[in-house]
Amino acid sequence: MLDLFADAEPWQEPLAAGAVILHRFAFNAAEQLIRDINNVASQSPFRQMVTPGGYTMSVAMTNCGHLGWTSHRQGYLYSPIDPQTNKPWPAMPQSFHNLCQRAATAAGYPDFQPDACLINRYAPGAKLSLHQDKDEPDLR
Repeated sequence: MLDLFADAEPWQEPLAAGAVILHRFAFNAAEQLIRDINNVASQSPFRQMVTPGGYTMSVAMTNCGHLGWTSHRQGYLYSPIDPQTNKPWPAMPQSFHNLCQRAATAAGYPDFQPDACLINRYAPGAKLSLHQDKDEPDLR
């Protein structure tokens, strides 16, 4: 596949205090990340969750790490157990952990420690509208 931006170097685009876009930051790790996503999904398959209003999300999701984000008719929550498999979520792959720590440091958060990773899969036609998760424990 031809990549029009194959020679482009990673670069940062500051948006506001505490917010930055890290262009091409994960590019060199992409193949390993895809392998690790496939491994996570083999343990906790992608699924389309149901909102509290009873609607099925078009985005397919899975999780890894100590906690996983889930949705059901009673609301949203982080859980240590995958409700579909009744097992703990798969461990966060080292490639995810390393990339997350590097990205957080580049964005000005050197002490950040990832504990959960929500993986979204957007098939053609899937969408997720602009929103803010206001139930996050570290919401500011």
